[in-house]
Amino acid sequence: MRRELAVIALLSVILSSCVHHSPFVKEYYFQAMGDDGELVMTMDATSLKESTLSIPENAILDKSDRISVAMSPEESTLYPLPLSEWTIYGAAEGNFGTILVPAAISHIDGFEVLRSEGSRYYSNGFVSVGVPETGILLFSTGDYLEAKRKTLDERSILIPFEMADAMADNLFSIYVSKPETMIDLGFEIPYAVLSGMEYALITIDEKSGDFFLSATVAFSSERNAQTFTTIMRNMVVQKIRREGGKLDFKALSNLIVQNGSLSLINGMEITESEVDSYLERALSLSGGLV
Repeated sequence: MRRELAVIALLSVILSSCVHHSPFVKEYYFQAMGDDGELVMTMDATSLKESTLSIPENAILDKSDRISVAMSPEESTLYPLPLSEWTIYGAAEGNFGTILVPAAISHIDGFEVLRSEGSRYYSNGFVSVGVPETGILLFSTGDYLEAKRKTLDERSILIPFEMADAMADNLFSIYVSKPETMIDLGFEIPYAVLSGMEYALITIDEKSGDFFLSATVAFSSERNAQTFTTIMRNMVVQKIRREGGKLDFKALSNLIVQNGSLSLINGMEITESEVDSYLERALSLSGGLV
């Protein structure tokens, strides 16, 4: 219930009528995310709103150019790990001013102002939110000041630029390095395979009304890469058979490829309903903000 109340409160914020933009031009805000075990999601809010997908109306999404979220797992051996067991932090970049947005938040029932280390932000006991600088709406279900320090004040680049460019150049992307657990991404990855994963980058994009999923998954051994590649190929084969399609094993071998300890998915076409399912998972990573 507290999560739902927090969402309702945040969505009721009256946003500034002035036009503001993200201060991140030469690098991406989300590049400071991605410690080992963290799940990072970034959405191109502008492209999503222009896509053929059915995007829910949302005051924050409407004013955003990009929304990026990192999830840090609590101590748990569960796999997949439910959302309630993750600490969430991140930011919406876009038309957010440092005066009117905080003023609006301060008048929402349940939120109280907190001042510490020269920062002013607001919390309702579940989520903390503030506008530390023009164009950035920062939020956290954990330590707000730590999220601010990590991603703004003392940020360091954790996601390389080449990988970050690939993440930003799609509707939405998910990145994780050395995961010990994961949410359900819909791939039915056995834990034994997951535990051998070095990193994974999953992207979904739209081209002329069609949707495509690509992925690069690096493993600690070629054996794990082969297992994952086989799992993904079997999933595609089963899907084609369920739909009564014709199997093209040569095309399949080019679509899902093992290259040493890497497993690659090269632009696999997926349906809009499948994208809706992935998007629902991605939006849930925002902690209900969107």
